[in-house]
Amino acid sequence: MDPKSGHERMSDEDRVKHDFDQKLQVAEKMLRLPLTTPPTVQDMDESNSDSDDGGGRGKTESLTKMSSPTKALVLKSLSTRKKLKTLAKYTSETAKTEKYANKTDMLAKWSKLQASRGHETHPELAHRRAQQTSRRRNERKHAATSSFPGFNELSPRSLYFEECTAANILPEPLLSRITADRRLELSHFGLGDTKAIVLSKSLALMPDIQALNLTANRLTHAGIATVVQHLSGRVELHSLNLSENEIGEAGCASMADFIFSAPNLTHLDLSQTKLVDSFESLANEIAIHPHLLSVNLTNNEIGDGGGQLLGATLAAATCTIQDLNLSWNQICHSGATAIGHALQTNRSVQHLNLSMNRFGDDGGHQIAAALLVNTTLRTMDLTRNNLTGSTAVTLSYAIEHNPKAKLYNMVLVDNPLGCTGTKALLRSVARGCRCNVRLSFYDGEDANKAATVRRVFDSSFPAAQSPYELHLHTSPYDYVIACEVVAAAVARRCELFDVSFEPATDEVDLEHHAKKHAVQQPLEFSDQVQGLVEKGSTKLFHLRRRGILRISARYVPWRIQLTNDVTPDGLRNVIKIIRDRISTREMCSMLEVATTDLFLHIRDVDLFVNGLLGSIDVVDVVARTLPCIVDGTQTLPFLLRHLSFSDQNRLMSSHGVQVLQFNPLNPTGKWTLDMCDRIHRKLAVWFSMINRDEAAESARRVAYRGNTSQRGTYANFRNEKFNGKAIELTDRFFDGLPAKGILEFDYVSTRRPEDNVENGAPTPVLLEVEVNALLQTIGAELWSEYVPQHKRYDLKRQVVLLQHALSGLYITAEHVRMLMQYFPKSIDNLRLKAVFAAHRSILDMENFEGVYEKLLPGDRKAVCPPSLLSSSHDHLIMLL
Repeated sequence: MDPKSGHERMSDEDRVKHDFDQKLQVAEKMLRLPLTTPPTVQDMDESNSDSDDGGGRGKTESLTKMSSPTKALVLKSLSTRKKLKTLAKYTSETAKTEKYANKTDMLAKWSKLQASRGHETHPELAHRRAQQTSRRRNERKHAATSSFPGFNELSPRSLYFEECTAANILPEPLLSRITADRRLELSHFGLGDTKAIVLSKSLALMPDIQALNLTANRLTHAGIATVVQHLSGRVELHSLNLSENEIGEAGCASMADFIFSAPNLTHLDLSQTKLVDSFESLANEIAIHPHLLSVNLTNNEIGDGGGQLLGATLAAATCTIQDLNLSWNQICHSGATAIGHALQTNRSVQHLNLSMNRFGDDGGHQIAAALLVNTTLRTMDLTRNNLTGSTAVTLSYAIEHNPKAKLYNMVLVDNPLGCTGTKALLRSVARGCRCNVRLSFYDGEDANKAATVRRVFDSSFPAAQSPYELHLHTSPYDYVIACEVVAAAVARRCELFDVSFEPATDEVDLEHHAKKHAVQQPLEFSDQVQGLVEKGSTKLFHLRRRGILRISARYVPWRIQLTNDVTPDGLRNVIKIIRDRISTREMCSMLEVATTDLFLHIRDVDLFVNGLLGSIDVVDVVARTLPCIVDGTQTLPFLLRHLSFSDQNRLMSSHGVQVLQFNPLNPTGKWTLDMCDRIHRKLAVWFSMINRDEAAESARRVAYRGNTSQRGTYANFRNEKFNGKAIELTDRFFDGLPAKGILEFDYVSTRRPEDNVENGAPTPVLLEVEVNALLQTIGAELWSEYVPQHKRYDLKRQVVLLQHALSGLYITAEHVRMLMQYFPKSIDNLRLKAVFAAHRSILDMENFEGVYEKLLPGDRKAVCPPSLLSSSHDHLIMLL
């Protein structure tokens, strides 16, 4: 026993272990650092004094500075090479990484380290550690002032083991996880504050750490403050990830100091770190950092206060952030409004994620207003923010009318946009907007929120909410309505009246001394200049952003023409948006909405059918695109090309006979439309357009044809009812087309064959063989009085197809008598319906008596008797 220390002396076996451990330490340093000079006598004395102090891992002094390029000579004897080979097995970086990645080997080394120091008394151990600390500080001071870099006494890994031993915690192979590109990945290790503090001292010595990831390590502000303190001033650090730790309000000051001292930091991830709304110092440093490009603050519950702070950050001229993630932060309308205002002047942000905040329309309108002028934003995510149709209308206008915009992707999934908002966005895409829009639409939103949806402006029905009082300086949505109403008047979809503009108080011309009293400037719409002008003038009035515009509008039926502002590429993008949805029901509903106000060439309709084939049942696609066809002569070839006869029967069963029956060139018939059905609502709009066109033609020919309308208004509607009550269908009915109800009417087309003939040329009439071929095309067969029950539905389909087959063609009364034989008169008024289908195509109405005689007595009541037909209105058939 040692009389001085009172401890037992080490056994020979322990002494051998101790000596080997000391040699391992020396060899590790020799292999790690380039040996440029032989060790001095002082170094050897230091080493001997460390080995004689009672054990422990011997501490060799740092090698002296390089004085000559000549390297120290090492004897290359056989025994020396064997020893170096054995030592390299445990000291090379590859061997250490492989060996100590195994926690069993790490524990063995830690146990050796503990055992080698077991003979030391506490005063001796404390004294030795104090000496080691003093030597390290002196070396750092000497290295800072020396012209040559100094070497630390311990490597970062050895220091980590030392500190773990001092803290009585089990070391893990953390530093071995550094990658070749100098990224240290320590995510989800559950380190805790104690181990993070121990690790931070080694991080301070590790050279060239370019990225550090400490995600989900149970760190609080105490551990994070120590880590960032040791990382301060690291110019090589480019990326820091502290997500899923608890920084809190207490740690914001430390993070702000670190950001200030890390000049080359480009990526900062502080997601889910409980920053709440008190991080003003952190926001200020982010605003002025010269190289920060990406900031992730998702799921921090920063609220409106934090949103306003970040709005100020983005508005700063020094802001360099390009990628900003603010999702899941409970940012409401005031915070989103501040961010929207900042985006109007920000020139750095390219990717913005504001999903899962539910800031509603107030914030959504300001963000949309920013898109009207922003030229740097490329992607934006507004998923689940409680945005309704009004915001969608504003966004659709913004992405369409900013020619310098670079926005190419906008996500609006899980927002209750409604039918009108979804339609506005899809219409902007169809017009060729470069922005790819992702959205969702759930059928039933309009029914569940009818009161809200009806207040959304619909450019297809600009008079629905008339009159308007639009506050242009406070509401971007009002400004969009003003622009769209004027555009609708230019397109002749409405008439404007009672138009006036009241400038904001600070914009009134002081020369007129009108600052104290608002002055309303009367305006009117001019067809000549295609816009608003001052009343009594032809000078175009440029709509200003500050002021109040009061305007009234009334519905005018659209002109029958192709929608000329859509592009094939835009339609393909619409199809892509529809196909990206999850359920077939959602895709069908979105297709209905997308085609509500489209009037297309047959090739564009084919584009929809072919593009959605395989995603939606072809019957559902055809039913929703059939009312888009403007050229009625192409309807029958379109149906036969895409649907078999059985598919056509399915279409009638699922969507109603009216959907398959309608043809813009042959609209005569009895119609029952459900205003809840979007397809039927479009048919109602179609009839208003057709009636306007034919009524104008009737008024022009009234001198020799007479007025054959039921009420003397040249209208072709007969026996109109809405919800069972008699009404008169006028343009005012379509000002605010009812969202619910059953509309019934008879329509009699007054268009005659001679109306389409120019310069007195003869009208081409089908031959009998051509009529037979036409009947064969639609599958018509000659029947006796008895028809099997399963064939009667086929007869209904054949009557409907006959209406399409005769569109744009002309036949005689004798041909009508012939085709009537294909439809038994005793079954569901089929013979009468066949006459209605052929009515517009009959060239010789003076011979209509033969057709009249082949009708049943009950059916004759629905047709004007031939005795009442005269040369002035021989075309008339009265539907009762």
